[in-house]
Amino acid sequence: MAIPASVLKVLDDWKISYSVADDEDLFRLMQSNPPASYSARVANVIFLKDDIGKVQVVVPGNRILDLNQLAHQLGRQFTALSSDELARLQSKHGLSEFPALPQVTQLESLIDSNLLNEEELFIVTGEDHTWIKIPTEQFRHLISSSRTGNYTAPLLTDVHYNDLQQDLDDVHAAIRQFTPLRIQQRLSETLDLPPLPETARRIIELRVDPNADTQSLAEVVEMDPSMSAQVVSWARSPYYGVRGEIKSVEDAVLRVLGFDLVINLALGLSLGRTLSVPKEGPHGYSPFWQQSVVTATLCTELVRLMPARYRPPQGLAYLCGLLHNFGFLVLGHVFPPQFSLVNRHIEANPHINRFYIERHLLGMTREQISACLLQQWKMPDELVSATRQQHNPEYDGEHCDYSRLIYVATRSLRHHGFGDGPRERPELFVMDALGLKADAVDEVTQNILTRIDDLNDLVHMLKSP
Repeated sequence: MAIPASVLKVLDDWKISYSVADDEDLFRLMQSNPPASYSARVANVIFLKDDIGKVQVVVPGNRILDLNQLAHQLGRQFTALSSDELARLQSKHGLSEFPALPQVTQLESLIDSNLLNEEELFIVTGEDHTWIKIPTEQFRHLISSSRTGNYTAPLLTDVHYNDLQQDLDDVHAAIRQFTPLRIQQRLSETLDLPPLPETARRIIELRVDPNADTQSLAEVVEMDPSMSAQVVSWARSPYYGVRGEIKSVEDAVLRVLGFDLVINLALGLSLGRTLSVPKEGPHGYSPFWQQSVVTATLCTELVRLMPARYRPPQGLAYLCGLLHNFGFLVLGHVFPPQFSLVNRHIEANPHINRFYIERHLLGMTREQISACLLQQWKMPDELVSATRQQHNPEYDGEHCDYSRLIYVATRSLRHHGFGDGPRERPELFVMDALGLKADAVDEVTQNILTRIDDLNDLVHMLKSP
């Protein structure tokens, strides 16, 4: 384990007493407040900018940096540095990770006062995620010229995962809070969302028809020329490496994709095109459809790794992966101004799962509103459950395998630097429940990310009208 030279210089120049955290320290940290990154004793540094210049804000891991509070106290409207700006700052200082030590970058510093309530602080340094421990009294010496204030809000984790009525109540409460009175009633009744597409309705009917076959599926898909072309193009993708020409939907079903995958793919395509992808999203995160396709592909690969007797249908697992972030589209459609605010806070809190940021700002999450809509549309219960419970590792109710697959897939991708949140490893007990081994999950995730160019061909098809 190595501490960067620039960090050592600061510690030595300021005569700071510190120690390198060992495995036992980190184990206690995770056990006392899982995950470790959400501990009150973890110090995170966040870089912001405005017209005046750049600042660094040091906050505890269990709190959300609130840009509204910063604006109120300092009279400045901050946004987070982009990934390119962060990369240039890292290159300038020769760092792969920024430690929460203000002297390293010598930028104007703001320290959240809640950080100073702990006896000691954990700070990550170096490429190999080396952690150091510093007594808080020693840390106070380092911030003697920094501005201290309350810039954060508590991270609230008391989410009622299993109460569908609570989901509806939360959605309607958010509508009342953010919507002008003249349209509240209409929104509360309809959520101001389009009706279920006709193609999707026919596919749902086909899914429950015991006599449905390849020909009847092809007939439904071919009613929508754009969808028909997308399914055929999907089967021709280099990702599947099929020899010979695929000329029809029926060819795509019989020779490449299979009935189960095509019917769920067609349903996902139909729903995905119902709402347009918002132009504004958090900087530095994978684009919506790329994230959807990669997650869906990983879900099907994880199903193959599961013991045969426990495997759910691959096509349905693919659908859950494809639409796991459907709430992103719904949120952008229902709450455009608040959607922008949420994105700014996601960028400013890279250490926090955006699930909690949405709870803080809106009083609800995208998972709640999308699950409500999918249920209203009478989508498969497996999809509703996977969408709603994907951040709940403790969920063991009906269709829990699908939510567990999404949980493992998204966190494994994040751990390898792809996705829409902090680098969180999936909990081992969730993988155990699916019969998955951590090494195998890592390997299949890496394999998919090495073939991302092939998957991007599929992404372009989804983005096409």
